[in-house]
Amino acid sequence: MAERRGRTLRLLRHGFEPVLVAAVVAMLHVAGIVEEQALWLGLPLLLVGMVYQQPDVQRRLAGGDYSRRLAPRLWFHMGIVTAFVFILGWGAIGAIAHLNMVSLHLKLSGSRAWRPAVAASFGTIVIGELLVVLGALDTYLPLPQGHLVTVLAAIGAASTARVMGLTQQQQEESERALRESEERFRILVQDGTEIITVSDADTVIRYISPSVEQSLGYTVGEMLGRRYLRLTHPDSAAEIAAVGERVLADRSGSGHRIEIRVQHADGTWRWHELILRNMLDHPAVRGVVGHHRDITQRRADQDKVAHAAMHDALTGLVNPVTFKVRLERALTRPGRDHAIGLLFVDLDGFKQVNDAYGHQVGDRLLSVIGAAIRDNTLGHDIAGRLGGDEFGVVLTRIDGHTDAVSAAVTVAERIIAEIDRDIIVDGHPVRVGCSIGIAVADPGMTDAQALTRSADTAMYASKRRCRNGYEVARAPSYSG
Repeated sequence: MAERRGRTLRLLRHGFEPVLVAAVVAMLHVAGIVEEQALWLGLPLLLVGMVYQQPDVQRRLAGGDYSRRLAPRLWFHMGIVTAFVFILGWGAIGAIAHLNMVSLHLKLSGSRAWRPAVAASFGTIVIGELLVVLGALDTYLPLPQGHLVTVLAAIGAASTARVMGLTQQQQEESERALRESEERFRILVQDGTEIITVSDADTVIRYISPSVEQSLGYTVGEMLGRRYLRLTHPDSAAEIAAVGERVLADRSGSGHRIEIRVQHADGTWRWHELILRNMLDHPAVRGVVGHHRDITQRRADQDKVAHAAMHDALTGLVNPVTFKVRLERALTRPGRDHAIGLLFVDLDGFKQVNDAYGHQVGDRLLSVIGAAIRDNTLGHDIAGRLGGDEFGVVLTRIDGHTDAVSAAVTVAERIIAEIDRDIIVDGHPVRVGCSIGIAVADPGMTDAQALTRSADTAMYASKRRCRNGYEVARAPSYSG
C-alpha cells in the first residue's frame, strides 16, 4: 500500500502541470470558452503527456542515457502539448506551454536539449497552423491576426528556451571546470608526497591532506585537532615561534620558509621544508596554509657534502683548513676565561710501513690511528689530520696554565700508549711510534700562528730527543 501511494505521489509531483491545466480547462468549459468535444479530445492527451513526462518513463525510453533518441522524444512530447492546445482552439499558447517541456528536458538531458527543443516547438506549431489554415482545426483567435500572435509567441518561447539552454550550458561548463579542478587538487594532494595543512592562529590543524600517512605515518583523523608544533623537535621551537610571528603579522599571503625536524609515527625524526602563508582573511580558507615537504634525503646529502668539505676522507678527522679555522675560533671566542691546549702529533716509522707493506696498509693504519686519537679526546675537542702522517688536537676547555699543561700531557700519554703497540692491519702486525709537541694558550692569548709555531717547534724537539715522547713548549708570548 505504501509503495503504491509513493508511486502515485511521484506521478502527481512530476505531472503537476498537466493536472493543473486539466482543472483550468474544466473551468473554462464551465464558462463556455471550451467546447465539450474539445474537452473530451484534449483530456486524454493531457493524461498521455502527464505519463510521458515522468522521469522514469523518459529514462526507459532513452535506455538510461538521456542523450539517446532525444529529438524523437522531444517531437513526440511537444506534439502532444501542441495537439492539445490546438484542439482547444488556442494554438498561440502552445509555444508558451513548450517552455515547461524545455525546462524538463534541460533538467534530464542538459544543455544539448535546447536546440532540438526549439526545432520541435517550431515544427509542431507550424503543423498546427497549417491544419488551422486547411480548416481541419478550429481556433478562437481571429484570422489572420491569430497566425501572427502564434508566430510571435513561438519566437518569444524560442528566445526564452535559448536563454535557458545557454544558461544551462554555462552552468555545466562551470561545474565541469570545478570537477576538473577538484580532481586535479585531489590527485595533487592525495597522491602526492607533499603535506598540505590548514591551521588556525594557534597552530591547531583543521585540515590535513591524506599524504600525511605516507610521509609521516599518521592518519588524517590522528592529526585533526592536533597542534602541529607538538610534532616538531624542541631545538626548532625558537625558530618556529619567530617564523610564526612573522606569518601572523603578514596578511599579504606571502610564503615564509623554514626547515624543521618533525617526528615520524615510528619515532624517527624527519627534516621537513615548511612554507607558511597567512590566509586567515581569505573567506574560502580562513587559516594558515602550510606546505610540508620531506627533505630528509636532501639534508643528508648536504650534510655529506659539508662533511666531505671539512673532513679528511681517510680518517674522518677535520682537514687542515677546518682545523685552523676552529683553532682560531676557539682562541677568539668572546669571554674566553680558560686555557686552550694544542698538540701536534707526528708518527715515527710510518715511511717504513709504507715501504714494507704498501700504501693500502699505510692508509688503513692512518685510519686506525686517527680513530685512536679521536677516542682519546672529548666531544668538544678538535681532532684533525694535518697532512701525511701528522695530526693535531685542540683541547678547548682546560683550566689554568699549570692544569692545562697537565691535562695536555695526560692526553699525549694516552695517545702514545694507543699508538705504541702492535696494530694488525690487513693481517699484518705493524708498529709505529709518535712524537708530540704541546703548547698552551692562556686566557687572552689569541694568536693562532704563534701557538701553532710553539707546538710545531716542541714536536720537532721531541722527535730529536726520543721516539714515543712529548715536549711541552714554552708559553707563547704573542697575544691579541
